[in-house]
Amino acid sequence: MGMITTIELTKRRAVIYVDGVVFLRVRRKEYDELPLNEGDELDEEDYTNRLCARQSKEAYDAALDMLADRDMTSASLKSALSRRGYLPPVAQSVCDRLIENRLIDDKRFAERFVELRQDGGVGRFALKRRLRAKGIDEQTASEALEQLDDESQLEAATALARRLAARYQGGDPYAARSKLSQALARRGYAWDIVREAVDRAGLEGDDDFDDAP
Repeated sequence: MGMITTIELTKRRAVIYVDGVVFLRVRRKEYDELPLNEGDELDEEDYTNRLCARQSKEAYDAALDMLADRDMTSASLKSALSRRGYLPPVAQSVCDRLIENRLIDDKRFAERFVELRQDGGVGRFALKRRLRAKGIDEQTASEALEQLDDESQLEAATALARRLAARYQGGDPYAARSKLSQALARRGYAWDIVREAVDRAGLEGDDDFDDAP
């Protein structure tokens, strides 16, 4: 239990302070349904539970609408629900229910994400960064990337190197190879793949890239 010290109201939000510290930010319409008064004592757990009960169905319907537009990870969906003003326990409960109903599946998302980009001039490292940024855990991301063998990565890197090679021609051969190698590395390719792809691209210059970052 704590004392409600301040309530800040706007057209869309209510910020509730308990004992001088922010306790909750809630949508104004829900606050109006469960109003509070400054100076009253508050059972924080009970109030949160009542808010969650009011938000649950609406949050689930909102999640279904978002999933109808695009596939999402559990982390990105929780984040999207939070931005819409749903409380973290509600967002978590919705995601758990959707996972149980197989409407979201991070493993399936990761595999599909990699499959669609395996020929798009993006290396393993870059794909892994993108998956992690979407909330895919380390193990799931690594498993999804197992479908990329070295040969497919080399073919994609070589195709990219050949497209980019023209912009680096005409100057110092070593500098041209170095710039092209750096360009491929920025796309997330491993250095052994980069070296071979640059060789196949037909640029002349020093082959020694042992000092490359």
